[in-house]
Parts: sequence; C-alpha cells; structure tokens
Amino acid sequence: MAHIGMKYVVAALLKDDETYDKGFVVAKAINFTGTPTANSVILYADDGEAETDRSIQNLGTSLNVDDVSLENQGKLLGHTYTAAGTGENAQPEGLVIKNDDVAPYVGMGFYKRRRKNNVTSFTVIWLNKVQNAAMTENAATKGESVEFQTDTIEGTAYALSTGEIYEKHIFTVETDAIAWLNKKVGITA
Repeated sequence: MAHIGMKYVVAALLKDDETYDKGFVVAKAINFTGTPTANSVILYADDGEAETDRSIQNLGTSLNVDDVSLENQGKLLGHTYTAAGTGENAQPEGLVIKNDDVAPYVGMGFYKRRRKNNVTSFTVIWLNKVQNAAMTENAATKGESVEFQTDTIEGTAYALSTGEIYEKHIFTVETDAIAWLNKKVGITA
C-alpha cells in the first residue's frame, strides 16, 4: 500500500464531544505529520515484567499548507479577525494577536489518495479534538532563485470523552471522501 498526495483540509469548531460548528476549508494541503505520544509504563513483579501500558495519550500534529487566510488563522488560533472595510476611511483586513488568546478545540481532517494492488482508493483522516499553537512567522529575501514559504500549523489532537483521538475511513470514490468530510464539518455545497 502506498499513499500519494493529500487534499482538502477542513476544520470546524468543536461545540461539544459530539458535534461541530462553522466548518471551513483551511487551505490547500502540502504535508501532514501525526506523531503519537504513548504511555511507556512497565509494572515489574516477581523480578520480571508483569504488565505494560503503551496506550496513546495524544497525537502531536504538524500541518503544512499553502496559505492560511487571516480569517482562518483567527478561527484556528483564537485571534481577533477584522474583515476589510469599505469607503473613504476603510481599514484593511486584519488579525490582532494577543498574549492571552486561547486556541479553541477544532475537528480537522483531510484525505489522501491510496494505491494498493494497482487499485486507487481514498483514506480520510479525521482528528476529533485538536488545539493548535501559534503559527511561526517566517520570511526570506528573494535571491537568484525563488523559494516558496508556506504556513505550518502545529497542534495536539486529544481524546474525546469516548477515548477517540482520530479515525480513518477508506472510500473507493474521491467525491465520497469529500462528502464525508463536508458532512462532518457542516459544509454545504
């Protein structure tokens, strides 16, 4: 089995442990890494290992995308977004970042193309409860060649009260994978 690419990163504010609100497309997908933090506990008894616990505590997330709009940064990170005004004294679009902003919990997901035995399918990854950290700002001068700079959102996926951290679903049709994500976050055509 091999995965080829990823697409369609969506998110929605987590209202409670079962429902999401205000779904949106985050940005165009580039890369995702999910790194589990696992318990590593061993109970020794009678001079040997009697029990072990390797359960997952949470999942560290790193999502690289092309460009997160100021509005979506506000939604994902708990910052104050202001749309551009109109008229003579209009202010430009803006984002105010305060030291006491708290990122809300969101559900986030995407899908990736999967190929196994020369058959293509689509794997949806859904993170049930993610809290993102502030994005790193970076810039570099243009030299002899162009170097693209993109946004990376670091976060942590936590378990819901049910113990579920994330889920995977495999679809045979790409539009079904998109439809599943849209339904999960409440995006309508």
